[in-house]
Amino acid sequence: MRRFALLLILIGIAFATVAVWALPNRPVMLAPPPAGKLMSVSFAPYHDGQSPLTKTYPTLDQIDQDLRTISDQVAGIRTYTSLEGMEDVPELARKYGLTVIMGAWLGSKLSTNELEIASLIRLANTYPDVIKRVVVGNEVMLRNDLTPGQLASYLNRVRRAIRQPVSTADVWELWIQHPEMAASVDYVTIHLLPYWENDPAGVDTAADRILSAYREVAARFPGKPILVGEAGWPTAGRTRGPAVPGVVNKALFYNSFMRVAAAYGFDYNLIEAFDQSWKIKLEGTVGGKWGLYTADRQPKYAIAGPVMEDAAWPFKAGLSVVLGLGLLAALLRRRPPLPVAGFTVTAVLAQALAVALVHAADIGFAWHYYLHDRLLAAGLLGLEAMLAYAILVETVRLWRAPMPLYDAAAPEPAEGASLAFWGGKAMTVLATLAVLWSLLLIFDGRYRDFPVAPYLVSAVGLLGLVLCRAGRRPSGCDLAAALSASHLLGTFAQTTRGPDSQRRSMAATARTVPTATALAVLLPLGAVGIVLSEGAVNHEADLWGLLQMVLALPYLATVAATFRGTEPLPPLRQL
Repeated sequence: MRRFALLLILIGIAFATVAVWALPNRPVMLAPPPAGKLMSVSFAPYHDGQSPLTKTYPTLDQIDQDLRTISDQVAGIRTYTSLEGMEDVPELARKYGLTVIMGAWLGSKLSTNELEIASLIRLANTYPDVIKRVVVGNEVMLRNDLTPGQLASYLNRVRRAIRQPVSTADVWELWIQHPEMAASVDYVTIHLLPYWENDPAGVDTAADRILSAYREVAARFPGKPILVGEAGWPTAGRTRGPAVPGVVNKALFYNSFMRVAAAYGFDYNLIEAFDQSWKIKLEGTVGGKWGLYTADRQPKYAIAGPVMEDAAWPFKAGLSVVLGLGLLAALLRRRPPLPVAGFTVTAVLAQALAVALVHAADIGFAWHYYLHDRLLAAGLLGLEAMLAYAILVETVRLWRAPMPLYDAAAPEPAEGASLAFWGGKAMTVLATLAVLWSLLLIFDGRYRDFPVAPYLVSAVGLLGLVLCRAGRRPSGCDLAAALSASHLLGTFAQTTRGPDSQRRSMAATARTVPTATALAVLLPLGAVGIVLSEGAVNHEADLWGLLQMVLALPYLATVAATFRGTEPLPPLRQL
């Protein structure tokens, strides 16, 4: 009977695990977008391992294949440079019936600007049937690389040398701030990216935001043609206020944008054809995830049909179940067997940690491209796995027998010999890294990811263990002492009262347990700072703040127990 009950428990947990993966990945049905090809998409044919930063450029065959890949879906493309192999684009585009908005990249290096301008003029005059318009400079005013006068000089030179319409591209607010630039262009090219705006918009209001900005520019420059030079949505990376990256959100954005474009006759270019991994170095994860196709040239979703956030979720659900069962088998290989309640709690916690570990591994390696980022992700995952297993081992011990009270006179285990010791070390390292990460996010967070995925592991584990210790602590053990960082993965501390108690002042506590005191203060401060800096509407920031508060619990308990005299202070190395 017991075995049958345990089997039912495992089956129920397995089904719950599948549901955890399935529910956020339910197919979303979208109404078909307006018929016809997309007008234009930004085209940068860099493959993984290639980058303009390292001057490794796509081959002619790669450019040809990329144009073939998108030719059935789009009518034209936009380039950002007339160098770096893009000189071959117009002839290849003609082969696939694509028109080209040819760009020249302008920056602070004037000698390179001259090469760009010369190449742009030559290409425009050589391929007038393919290159229908040109864009001289991309977000030059936003970056402050050139003065408006310098930019106008380049624009006028190109206008005199070619027959096609000439423009420069920038975010729409910059055109409002520099209306004098309109005199040097034949049409106004604006970037409308609600995700990146100072006041970001969610995908549900992005189309309204775009329409409002478009109308403001049109009213400011009456009679001037307008090209929406960039409109798009990222599929991965950090959340900005209500703007949440994702495959479904990208599909929703494009669906609503295409309807607005069709209704109001927008001339547009979408960003972009392919994910550009090299941009992660400049703009974080989100910078490399704007493509209609992944970096390995796979479509992210079908333009017509249901859209799913993660089509690989069944594999990850299965992996989570197998990992959870494996952890449980490793934990219960020794006797005596756990009571049914203890088995259930342990199995649920093991499975929850397995799901969190698989999710953290998926995010850690799918979002990161550069070696140092992947090494950091692997290091965090290793620390989380160590802490998770130590927590599970301690959970099993709690349910097998009541834990002994802390004996200050008892010999301590040799350093490194105890899983609990190394689990505690991992917990402190992770908490310290969380403090540092929050500081970076608060003061320089525009392109930094929130480390929510890896820290879900430790938060889930610590919450489970805290609840178990609170309910299973022996008589004579104060709650704060039971949850303190110094004993969370080991023995309980006995409560002492009276004139001979070990009460200490807060100053003494700070001197004796500086690590715990610092983390007890800094983690909550980081949580509050994140919410204040990002705004409560950023739910990812809210979650990161909550995770920091969970990490702070053992250190807050350490300070409270020590200050109240309910915990014999162990050596600093145990903290």
